[in-house]
Amino acid sequence: MFRIFRSVLSVFLMGVMMVGVFSCSKDDDSSENDTYTRSVLVYISAQNSLKGNVDNDVIEMLAGASRMGDRDRLVLFLDDNNRSRFYEIDRFSNAKTLYNLTPIYTYPDNLNSASPQVFDQVLDYFFKHYKAKSYGLVLWSHGSGWNNASTSAPQRRSFAVDDATTGTTRMQIADMASVLSKYPTFEYILFDACFMQTIEVAYELRAAAKYIIGSPAEIPGAGAPYKDMIPSLFLQASDGQVAESIVNAYGDCYNQRLTSSGGVVLSAIRTSEFDAFVSVMAQLFSKYRFLDATKYAKCLNYYFYEWNSKAPFKSPDAYDIQGIMMQVMSSDSEDYRLWENAFYKLSPYVSIASDWFSAYTHALMPVDRSQCGAVCMYLPLDKYKNDSYFDYYKETQWGKLFDIQ
Repeated sequence: MFRIFRSVLSVFLMGVMMVGVFSCSKDDDSSENDTYTRSVLVYISAQNSLKGNVDNDVIEMLAGASRMGDRDRLVLFLDDNNRSRFYEIDRFSNAKTLYNLTPIYTYPDNLNSASPQVFDQVLDYFFKHYKAKSYGLVLWSHGSGWNNASTSAPQRRSFAVDDATTGTTRMQIADMASVLSKYPTFEYILFDACFMQTIEVAYELRAAAKYIIGSPAEIPGAGAPYKDMIPSLFLQASDGQVAESIVNAYGDCYNQRLTSSGGVVLSAIRTSEFDAFVSVMAQLFSKYRFLDATKYAKCLNYYFYEWNSKAPFKSPDAYDIQGIMMQVMSSDSEDYRLWENAFYKLSPYVSIASDWFSAYTHALMPVDRSQCGAVCMYLPLDKYKNDSYFDYYKETQWGKLFDIQ
């Protein structure tokens, strides 16, 4: 009887051990399976005049979702006039519109998505729940580059607009960079917003992503063509091919088709090249005079200072960096060729339209492609001295590097 009991006990213990073995093995597999190939966060700050564009963009994302990989996830954080919330899209999503999607998490309140604290909360949630081998970030809203977006301080260097009951708020780029420094490096940050591809913004965010993608000009009202871009956002490829694919997918939608909204000027900045580029810029800033405003009368300009009387806020001219360098140096000089070589390594991928539509002039603005590097740069010219950003520029990380002559 004892032998029978011992045999039964042995079989039971072996079974427990085998369950334990398989359980451990399953846990190990589960840990691997819980890591996505790529997780992409679309941060939609839409409690502003753009909120009417959200539905169409989500429809486009859902239409392109079937082209994602099995282990890819598109995560939307949406802040509109309702309680802020998260949505998840994968290749098996059956929804056709935003209203067919069920939020995976809803905050108890309507958050201020232009607040760096909220930005931090959202990134924390994203990285905790969507651990992946690589990450992408799309920043969707209004944008104004590094400079102030209001005549009253301290709303400067801004991305996003949140028209909350307490008043319009904007996120400073320095604050954004500080929040991003807490998290893993993104494969790319794509600004689906106007005026964000400035050398000052990209330099401030250089540690946050391998590539910064955006436009120095106004973008078409419909924004990024997400249906066409989905494969690019999740592309698994060698360094640079992902950014190049995003730029091409976004640009081709507007620049190879005739649209009433005009084209788009877009570029990708490779942040690993900044050290070499800064070294070249330092040489040239010390050698040439850049602050003669008469040099830039015909320079490619994405935002004219003279628009200030019509605009709700003041901003300086947004001269294309390549146009600036061509005006200062002879385009066939050795110095210009030195600069051009460094710049093309820094910004290797571009999509350049023949024009873009400006909401300020209500007209198509022509692009001189010979002057177009699709990145703009501020110059502290004397004509800006009475504006709030003139001294504030010196507080940017880029502004701290140089004493421009």
